[in-house]
Amino acid sequence: MYRYPVEVIADTYLSKVGGYSYELDRNEIGINVKALEMNTSIIANETLATLKRFEEIRPYFLRRKFVVVGIEESMDCYEMSANGEVVLPEEMEGSMEVGESVIVNTVEAFRIDGDYSNVIKAIKWRLDNQILRN
Repeated sequence: MYRYPVEVIADTYLSKVGGYSYELDRNEIGINVKALEMNTSIIANETLATLKRFEEIRPYFLRRKFVVVGIEESMDCYEMSANGEVVLPEEMEGSMEVGESVIVNTVEAFRIDGDYSNVIKAIKWRLDNQILRN
């Protein structure tokens, strides 16, 4: 059994930062592949996710997106994700502390799936209503 990631609401998970690895590209985060299979609906090497610290207030759509990579036992960074912790690319070193709690949000990948047309319509409708009121 793996401690992380823990699903807190649909397609949104709580985990901790396990470390930083040269094995990950700048647009990838890694999580133990077995922890992904047992604890999540995330599809390794396919699902997009955003990361959020608890005190961060950046709007969802402005957050950096990552491909979630399954970390195999043969990889050097496997020990950093022994309990399902998130491993970040080496270029992000210092941006988050090892052991810090993070939210891994994959809602967009499963709910919106790249089709922003309804989001755009909702924003336009809201703006039009505000203009009419003023």
